[in-house]
Formats: sequence, structure tokens, C-alpha cells
Amino acid sequence: MAHKIAIIKTRTFENYSDYDSYSIQRIVESITDWEEVSDEDYKMLISAAGRLGFQVLEQPIDTKKFIGKTIADYKAFVQEEKRQREEAALQRKFKKELKDQQSKEKMLQKLVAELGPDAVQSVLTVK
Repeated sequence: MAHKIAIIKTRTFENYSDYDSYSIQRIVESITDWEEVSDEDYKMLISAAGRLGFQVLEQPIDTKKFIGKTIADYKAFVQEEKRQREEAALQRKFKKELKDQQSKEKMLQKLVAELGPDAVQSVLTVK
């Protein structure tokens, strides 16, 4: 079986901006054209890749299925995911505020029962 491959060489940069922040950036230095190779050549290249500092990419047979998304599709996906996260955060905040309001109302009811409505009313009228 033939494999359609490309070989890339990359450089990796590690970035330590502060104690908690660490990131890795990988930059492609070069890439070959896509080429069909035999099983024997494919295995030979895969086994040598790590030792010689390159990576082998294999293109799937069904390239239409392989190239299923554009950068615009990914940007829309990221924007939608961001919108969903923001909406979920807003819902959590709303639930927390509602819970806080309910607990304050229960505390007020407890104070009215304990001190009487006149005591609570006198606190409200004094400013």
C-alpha cells in the first residue's frame, strides 16, 4: 500500500514569561511536497524521523474528507465556544445572585420573627 506523505522540519520555542506562564511555540521551517512512497520507505522514514529531527505527515486517502474545514470555520467555532462560555458564566452569576437574594430574604424573615416587625421597621425608618 502506498502512503502519500510530506516531511516537515520544525523549531520549538519554550517561553517562560513568569512563574505560572509557560507556552511552547512550534514554527515550521520547511515542508516537502506531497509524495507517494512505498510501505518500506514509509517505515524507514518513520523510524528515522525522531533521530534525524523531522516529522512525517501522512495525507489520508480521501482528501475531500481530510480538508473539511477552513480557517473561517475554525474562527466561527472559536467565537461560538467563547459566546457559550460567556453565557454560562452569566447564568452562574445570575444563579448566585438569586441564591444570595433568597438567603437575605430568609434572614430578614428570621429577624422579623425574632425581633418583631416594629424593630425591623424602626431600622428602616432611621437613616
